[in-house]
Amino acid sequence: MLICNPYEIVIQGMTHNNKRFRPSDWAERLCGVLSSFDQGHRLSYHQWVRPILVDNIRCVAVDRKLEQISANAFNFLMDFARDNDLRILDCKALLEEQEHKQINLTDAMAQENATTTQQPINPQAEAVEHHALVNQLRELTSAETTSAFAALHLLHPNIRDITQFQELVMIQQAEGYRLLGIFEEGKQNAITICGFRIVTNFACGRHLHIDDLASHHLPIADEQVSQIFEALKIIAVKENCNSIHADSSISSDNSNMHHVYLKHGFVLSSHKFSLKLD
Repeated sequence: MLICNPYEIVIQGMTHNNKRFRPSDWAERLCGVLSSFDQGHRLSYHQWVRPILVDNIRCVAVDRKLEQISANAFNFLMDFARDNDLRILDCKALLEEQEHKQINLTDAMAQENATTTQQPINPQAEAVEHHALVNQLRELTSAETTSAFAALHLLHPNIRDITQFQELVMIQQAEGYRLLGIFEEGKQNAITICGFRIVTNFACGRHLHIDDLASHHLPIADEQVSQIFEALKIIAVKENCNSIHADSSISSDNSNMHHVYLKHGFVLSSHKFSLKLD
């Protein structure tokens, strides 16, 4: 069992209602967002963000130095914890709690598993509940771009560092890049993101081009896709565009997006070719 250090803040894989957070590898995934390749070309965790196990509960330990070195990365981790109702504890407080806790976690987990067995989860009911939480779609301001990182890094896993992400967003914003986001009530990170720009060329005239469409939940909920596309139509008309275009990767990982576009009235109008340069 790994324990935290006195100078670390711990994001515990338990909600404030004493429910174990899922998926089981959430801590490794969250740390992986900030990981990078070392000199030996091996992927390694950030030196100040690491997954740990405390009393058989998965946690993420965050060194306080991270807030000074990269406030954006630190805030992203804290927002993730708050958005998912995870407990944020000082290491000392966590260890003291482990020593003096009065709740038997083993019994609590057994009771939770028994409840789950007796009352099977209804995926449709979960979906209805999830959609009911979606309360706002808005265009992101320059100060809100970090709220798009969590969703977009799933689409572009090569961009792992929040600072690099913001730099690339700023470069693209100078070229007309804009972001739409869907937010759940009380949460800081957008659950679904669409990156787009207004473009003019000989082939299509003035049109709206979708660069990115990503979500925490895959496949993207049809209701959210409809929200995004309806908002894009309004923007396109206001910007005097005559059409909306989108690129969709032919890789198997993104093949489901072809169906999404076709289902919402898009047609396959051309092939896109690319040539990598050495």
